[in-house]
Amino acid sequence: MMQTVNPVPRGSSSKKSAKAVVLPFPARRRTRDSLPVVDIDGLHHANPQVQRSTAGQIGEIAMENGFLYLHHHGVDLQLIEAVYEQARHFFSKPAVEKNRYYIGHSRNHRGYVPVTEKGDYADEQGPRRYEAFDMGLDLSKYDQDYQAGNPLLGPNVWPDQPGFKYVLSNYFAEMRRITKSMCRAFEMVLELPEGFFESHMQKPISQVRLLHYMQNSAAADNRGVNMGAHTDYECFTILHSRTPSLQVMDLESNWIDAPPLKNTFYFNIGDMLEAWSGGLLVATPHRVVNRGEERYSIPYFAATDFNTIVTPLESPKFQDRQQHYETIIAGEHLVSQLLRDFPYLRRRYEAGLLQLPAIQQRPNPFEKRITLSK
Repeated sequence: MMQTVNPVPRGSSSKKSAKAVVLPFPARRRTRDSLPVVDIDGLHHANPQVQRSTAGQIGEIAMENGFLYLHHHGVDLQLIEAVYEQARHFFSKPAVEKNRYYIGHSRNHRGYVPVTEKGDYADEQGPRRYEAFDMGLDLSKYDQDYQAGNPLLGPNVWPDQPGFKYVLSNYFAEMRRITKSMCRAFEMVLELPEGFFESHMQKPISQVRLLHYMQNSAAADNRGVNMGAHTDYECFTILHSRTPSLQVMDLESNWIDAPPLKNTFYFNIGDMLEAWSGGLLVATPHRVVNRGEERYSIPYFAATDFNTIVTPLESPKFQDRQQHYETIIAGEHLVSQLLRDFPYLRRRYEAGLLQLPAIQQRPNPFEKRITLSK
């Protein structure tokens, strides 16, 4: 089942999109200010036709606007609340305590990100107004990739806080469960063998991030940006948030509010799926504007294995719409963009301490539309 609530269309018109995208369900009327909601429990229905129909809905939206809400996701609401409680507890600690877990002390990009770890975004003016905590797949310190110096794989940094590791580990597992379901949906849409995407996610460089936007007295309007405009660098993002501030760019380069909806997750396409699909699925720029109030959010960035080679997959059904994309190594693309986001990584790069010579700092080719934003 699908409904529309404050969407952000990516197609220039619903009529044109319906003609270009042939999927196994009837076209639906869209409005300029509606963001779709999809009940993803249909992906697990006993009837394969329902599975295909649900996947088709997701695929149509991913080709039109790249952003949607996931409903009936199956994640225990008490677990989500427990994650928020762990985040509130951690970020309320004194700076000296939080900095014990500073991400710059980690070899593999894990830990606390203070406000001083400010990215290089043209629209982030003034001091940074948020802090974060980053974690990923929790591997042993004896893992061969970690031992070899991989900058994104290895053990997590766990704060000395009761329940933190237990709660976040369970949440990470739930996000991987949803990731598997969504990957299957895109395999059906692109007519790929079942398990294709999962076969490239055996040791993924996926990440959960706890974000804390601090209360501030700066101008609370659309000109005050808390997090600069960007696309997400991975395959896709599953985001939970309960406070308005997220904005998404439509195809005419307008910024549109995307308010949170109760019992849903945001879902958006990232760079890797855009490249893999030959531009059929589009990584949509988004940003967080300053509303002045304190805010928490929990994004999960679903990624592939570090060394996954991403090149457009030929899709007979949509080959007339696919575009050429340069081949990308997933981990190298991710690190090249994290160099923009994290000064500590730039310092390591400039000192020659990143042990992957193919990595270089470069503009993100998936973010070209941001310069046209209104």
